[in-house]
Amino acid sequence: DKLLYVSLPSADDRAAILKAIAKKVKLGPDVDLDAIARSSRANGYSGADCAALLREAGLAVLRDDALVQRGFRPDNNTNVQGDANSIVPLQITMENFNYAFEHVMPSVSRKDQARYERMRDRMARARSRGGVEDGEGKKLDDEKEKCAENSSPSKGNPSKLS
Repeated sequence: DKLLYVSLPSADDRAAILKAIAKKVKLGPDVDLDAIARSSRANGYSGADCAALLREAGLAVLRDDALVQRGFRPDNNTNVQGDANSIVPLQITMENFNYAFEHVMPSVSRKDQARYERMRDRMARARSRGGVEDGEGKKLDDEKEKCAENSSPSKGNPSKLS
């Protein structure tokens, strides 16, 4: 088995992820995906967290529209001429993203991030020394060799296994 460490995306990575998943979504003119990705509120977000953020913002649009349609909330979306009876296409605005940020938390805690980074550093040090160590400072390769020696036929009796 191989252990592979994949770090959380950087702000640039988060921006690319948001842009890729938002291609089929109608965004308002006030939405700046680069600014959202670079926001301190997005620190620690994984790619899945970015997708959840966009999904939650989209659900906020649908929720708001349903509340307006049922008369529970006034319609703040009017067209350019100010006609409230025209149909305005649904789109995700920064207000929706602000709502989503309040409801989508990073899936990897800071404590877990630190633990994974320590694990990554320990594995990198072990590779540079030529082997991975267990918690007691013994190389795991040495342990495998001992197991192999113990499972080989004994010298005196080739049919007997230790």
